[in-house]
Amino acid sequence: MNVPVITGVGAVSAFGVGFPLLREGLRAGACAVGGIRSMDVIHFPLKIAGEVPVVHTDDAWVASSKLPPVWRSRAWDGALRDRKVAFALLAAAEAWRHAGGSAELAHACVVMGVGLECAFLEDALPLYDGTHVHWEREPAADIPVIRFRTPPDAPARMVREALGLTGRHLVHVDACAAGALAVAHAASLIQRGAARVVLCGGTDSMVNPFGLGGMWRLGAPSPRNAADACRPFDLQRDGLVVGEGSAMFVVEELSHARARGAPFLAHVAGWASTQDGYRVTAPRPDGSAALRAMQEALERAHVTREDLGYINAHGTGTRLNDEAEATAIAALLGRSVDNVPVSSIKGAIGHLMAAAGAMELAACLVPFLDGVLPGTTNLKTVDPACPIHVLGPQPVRADVDAVLSNSFGFGGQNASVVLRRAP
Repeated sequence: MNVPVITGVGAVSAFGVGFPLLREGLRAGACAVGGIRSMDVIHFPLKIAGEVPVVHTDDAWVASSKLPPVWRSRAWDGALRDRKVAFALLAAAEAWRHAGGSAELAHACVVMGVGLECAFLEDALPLYDGTHVHWEREPAADIPVIRFRTPPDAPARMVREALGLTGRHLVHVDACAAGALAVAHAASLIQRGAARVVLCGGTDSMVNPFGLGGMWRLGAPSPRNAADACRPFDLQRDGLVVGEGSAMFVVEELSHARARGAPFLAHVAGWASTQDGYRVTAPRPDGSAALRAMQEALERAHVTREDLGYINAHGTGTRLNDEAEATAIAALLGRSVDNVPVSSIKGAIGHLMAAAGAMELAACLVPFLDGVLPGTTNLKTVDPACPIHVLGPQPVRADVDAVLSNSFGFGGQNASVVLRRAP
């Protein structure tokens, strides 16, 4: 059976551009949540986010980043206004270079979890007469190729074009599980021989009027505009903090990677997906479907609960999610519940929505690379209703061989992925 391994990683997060900054921030137990700068939030109830530290994601910013791309394409005109497109391009560039990507790997596929399409209301202004929009008109000024909205597959398509890849591109739109499912999909393609190299991951940004306004209407964010607003598994938790960014990986067949001398960061050993079938915005309280996803992922990976060294929880900091997930984890671990540390990184960088699962898998590489388990930023007192071994805000030294990452999205979409130390 083909073995899928990670040979490259890239990240754009609230800590900045590049996986090393994410790695450094998690090792230090830092918090990157702060005031929103990329839009005027004076009239918004939400004023903080795990925002990537850039105001305008335009050509100039992408070109001046530490990982400047070497490509240009007229087809991107206007697309970089959608922050998640720019983040995907930079994270993909880093992962590709980290893996030693070259023209010889142009056959690679792209599988990406992406967030909601972004609407550009300013494109409709030249057509607006004060009462309604005249869609039949064309403005006299130059218009961007991508106007009114970003197509859902734009980040994946543009990454594929940017790197000159010839494999197909596929997108997952499974809410907060999308990024994890994209990596699982990539590993599945490798395992069954449908691909030898896949560039995969997730990208999203809801730091925009529709995104922030919609999340507020759902009642999911913490009402406190403070850096420590998101407190996963804490007794006083009161909601999430919106984040943004992208994490990308090169997942490759083991013998293919060995043949070209590529480094191995981890083995994507197991994965599974289940559906709550409960409510759109609330998890199944007993966590039964989430439990099944974790069990099936461990079974596929041939990892027992006693073998697990760490669980990176979905841990959003909301009342319902954390309790349901903790219930499922406790049922999974049984008598081992006190021996397996659990943490969530959402207090440090916010909830990246469709990119959350991919970013958390990137965080799961830190134990293998540095022997450090990320802490649960802002945690003070673990809620007794969450009967698991939750790590405090400071990172913990540990030597682990297998980790589990959970991603549970709106609509009850559950994904669990097991990473093992590279063979």
